[in-house]
Amino acid sequence: MHVWSDTRIYFKEAKSLAEAGFQVEFYALNFDGEKESIPNLTMHYLPVLSRKKRFRHMQTLLKAFEESDAKNFHFHDPELLFLARKIKKKYGDAVKIVYDMHEHLPAAILTKQWIPRGSRPFVSKMVAFFEKYFLKWVDAVVFAEVSYKENYLKMGLNTVDVLNYPIMPPVRNETISKVFTLIYVGVLTEQRGLFNMLELAKSIREKGCTDFKLKLIGPMFTNEDAFSEFIIVNHLEKNVEHLDRMQYKDIWRHYYQSHIGLCLLHPTPNNLNSHSTKLFEYMAAKIPILASDFPDFKKIISDADCGYTTDPFDYERAADLVIQLKDNRKRNWDLGQNGFRAFQNLYSWQHEAEKLLTLYESFEKSKN
Repeated sequence: MHVWSDTRIYFKEAKSLAEAGFQVEFYALNFDGEKESIPNLTMHYLPVLSRKKRFRHMQTLLKAFEESDAKNFHFHDPELLFLARKIKKKYGDAVKIVYDMHEHLPAAILTKQWIPRGSRPFVSKMVAFFEKYFLKWVDAVVFAEVSYKENYLKMGLNTVDVLNYPIMPPVRNETISKVFTLIYVGVLTEQRGLFNMLELAKSIREKGCTDFKLKLIGPMFTNEDAFSEFIIVNHLEKNVEHLDRMQYKDIWRHYYQSHIGLCLLHPTPNNLNSHSTKLFEYMAAKIPILASDFPDFKKIISDADCGYTTDPFDYERAADLVIQLKDNRKRNWDLGQNGFRAFQNLYSWQHEAEKLLTLYESFEKSKN
């Protein structure tokens, strides 16, 4: 399901392993973007298929693995647990299997819009049952966050926390925008705060502040007509800009031009227990954060003194906070610097890459 340019999978993990000398065969969905040649990293681009036809990719991957000399199978899509079982039963301990878990799937099912609402609790329980069964065939589980790890503690799995912190960003060549800019980068859905951000923009205008921009970057998985209608009805055409998914290296240009990073997620079970990668990218880009007032978010942001949290549905308060930072550029700058220091000391990918390499080095030792 992931495109080849997925930040965690390609830019962080695959490249880190290749740079450390591991030979990586990389399979992911094709996506427009500037492709590069990396020593030890061979790319295989898969066509984008409908949900009903994705099983064909499973067949492609199994055939590719059987024809390769690979000694490890590292996957990120929960559907591939079926494939992991097949490979483990055929090759046994000659192959080490790693499941890179990005979210707590049973909790995520409860908010999947493509599953009928009444069916979600049953589907969630079924997924939890089968997930735990198929995890028996995995040699290690890599957690992108520790929040959902407690759901698997009693299983006795070999686990490693490789947290989804940002890579050191590129050198800043961009000047900050003259127009006060709020930015969000990621998938655009209702539960990830798309309409909360639009309501925030509306409230800012209603308070008499019209010289600002809300920049939304990412694929839109919601009703685009409702999105467009909201903008027109509330006269936000000059304030809201939507750009589609772009490469990781290009995102930083937009971060550097911005003044505040938004993360107004809804309090769903999956979001409440998530440490959104966006928070740490905003820190790395030296921009203050305005995020939902979840307990973990509040602790991270208050400990670093790098922004503010608010009820994501309290648009009045959120608008007041934005206007305060717009009027007090010194405070805005100070919060950004505080966040960058926290990123350097606590939230950098460099520390996490070492954990991933240690895992694979342990596999090498066990085979010798």
